[in-house]
Amino acid sequence: MDTAVKTKNPSAKKVVKIVLNVLLWIFLLFALVMMIFAFASISNDYGVPILGKKVVLCVASESMEPTIKKGDMITGKILSTEEKAELKEGDIISFFVDLDGDGAKEINTHRIISVAGEGENVTFRTKGDNNASADGYTLHVKDVICSWKEGDTQWHGFGSFLGFLQSRTGFLCIVVIPLILLFVYEIVRFVLMIVKLKGKDKKSISDEEKEEIRRQAVEEYRRSLEEGSSAEPKDDTPDSQA
Repeated sequence: MDTAVKTKNPSAKKVVKIVLNVLLWIFLLFALVMMIFAFASISNDYGVPILGKKVVLCVASESMEPTIKKGDMITGKILSTEEKAELKEGDIISFFVDLDGDGAKEINTHRIISVAGEGENVTFRTKGDNNASADGYTLHVKDVICSWKEGDTQWHGFGSFLGFLQSRTGFLCIVVIPLILLFVYEIVRFVLMIVKLKGKDKKSISDEEKEEIRRQAVEEYRRSLEEGSSAEPKDDTPDSQA
């Protein structure tokens, strides 16, 4: 009689496990980076990530194209008061300014087109490379955050991703939901591991062992029948004669 043999593929399971572990470590690394950015943003007066002496900024407009494109992420050098006073025409700076007229200051990045005054009283006029006219405001030393030079760090398109991540929807999709899925996955893995450990405590019986037990039971039953037949009493009463 032919017996069907089930084969398993342990290598495939191993590959899947490795892939899941790699994805898990990538996500944890990403979460760590985002945590660093978050702490770097709230640990200074600028409200933006500062790593060492570098400010990480996301470009949200096209005013500096083609030098700096919308959606780029750039890193500018933090400037001291003395360094701000030494800025000159042609330098690209990031600064605080009320762009919307609502009383709240936003960060803008434009090129200096003129410098007036000296020392802490120096003022700047700026203009976007892609704008037809100069900005309608005058900047002071205290408004300047950092400077950026062509050739400094510039990641195309990454600023849009970082901006999306900083939104509520982005944070929910990129951080919160994956963390929940990771938590559920770890719980399922833990439960399966417990079930597997409990299963090892129980002795499993193979098909061959089951067949052997059935065969021995049948033989024992036949033996008992044969012994029962041989143990029946014989009729020794003599025949009666007429």
